[in-house]
Amino acid sequence: MNRFICSVALLALAGCATSETHTPTSTGSTSNDFQPDARPIAQTYVYECTGMDFMTRVGPGEMAIWLEDRYLVLSQVRAASGSKYVEGDVMFWSKGHDVLLEVDGIRYSDCSLNPQRAPWEDARRRGVDFRAVGNEPGWVVEVRDGQNILFKGDYGATVLLFPDPAKSATGNGSEYTAQSGKHSLRLTIEDAFCADTMADIEYPTTVQLVVDGRSYAGCGRELDYPWE
Repeated sequence: MNRFICSVALLALAGCATSETHTPTSTGSTSNDFQPDARPIAQTYVYECTGMDFMTRVGPGEMAIWLEDRYLVLSQVRAASGSKYVEGDVMFWSKGHDVLLEVDGIRYSDCSLNPQRAPWEDARRRGVDFRAVGNEPGWVVEVRDGQNILFKGDYGATVLLFPDPAKSATGNGSEYTAQSGKHSLRLTIEDAFCADTMADIEYPTTVQLVVDGRSYAGCGRELDYPWE
């Protein structure tokens, strides 16, 4: 009887050992996961490469890209490192400050960001016809001909939208006037060279702006649409 009990006990232990040996173990590997794009979503980036300038905006799992001759939405694909997006014969890869673009078999690897161009190209993308900026305090005005004028003052703390602005020609440029409730705006654009000394950028037009009786001086330019 004792031998039988011992044999049963040994078989039970052997069965437990066998069961434990075949228990699957998770490796915890995440090598096949998508690398998160470090760039914020819905922010415009302008890249300049030798022979190619382009603009991008990142979305969840995809990236919009404006090339000089087309607009595409690229899908994110797995990459050994960094973030990679592909659509047809267009591939974009980035990691930190390193950027690689491939279009129609041509590779552009010397691309760099130009953050000063980004707000202007984003305005162009949104259909703005004219944009002007000024300093101390920082302000921006964006004109959509026949639609509205958007004013952002005091570094963005004040935002006013003026619908249906009236436009008239002047001797050396143009002038817009608009009213929105109790707020008024007059924008005078002169075809004269203007330098933004704080940003070290030159513009083809000089701007005088009056909003609710407060005067602003700045520089601006018209926006065309090379990425339409």
